[in-house]
Amino acid sequence: MRAPAVDARQTVLLAAIRAFAQGGYAGTSIQEILAATQLSKPTLYYYFGNKLGLFQSILDYAHDEAHARMKAAAAVGTTCRDQLVEVAAALFEFVESHHDLTRLVFSSTFAAPRELPPTVINLQKRRRNFEFVLNIVKSGQRSGQLSRTHRAIELTHGIYGAISHRIRMRFLLQDKPLGRKAAERTVAIFLDGALNQ
Repeated sequence: MRAPAVDARQTVLLAAIRAFAQGGYAGTSIQEILAATQLSKPTLYYYFGNKLGLFQSILDYAHDEAHARMKAAAAVGTTCRDQLVEVAAALFEFVESHHDLTRLVFSSTFAAPRELPPTVINLQKRRRNFEFVLNIVKSGQRSGQLSRTHRAIELTHGIYGAISHRIRMRFLLQDKPLGRKAAERTVAIFLDGALNQ
């Protein structure tokens, strides 16, 4: 009995995430991925077209999943602060349950110009995730919860950067796992600042 199509696609995707996280794009062959899945080459090509298509699908999955989680998390919060904490907590939770996928996103972000094909990066999806947080900040400014002293995009770079930095440091320094407390502290430090008022 054949596995359902969704299962076959997901099987290839998960095996590829593990393989690419270990060997990088150039250092990973389609054969290595197939060996881990026990599926045929035509199956892989049917769903992804080729190695580049597979890698693009992985990055798209990462950005789409992060966006879906941020959107669901922000809906829980009633204030700007709550929404930012929920978004940060959702991203931290996603990272903790997807180490290999996070590593691939970072490697694609900071890859040398010829290390990856230029078409592999979907700037629209990256921009969409940033703009989601930008809209929370703009809403906070409109409602008077956030100061209008700084432009919304500058504030968004600050909070999005703080969240991203915590994630990078988790991997670089093997810091303790990120969770809700880290999300609350990250947002509090950003919103409340370090100066005595």
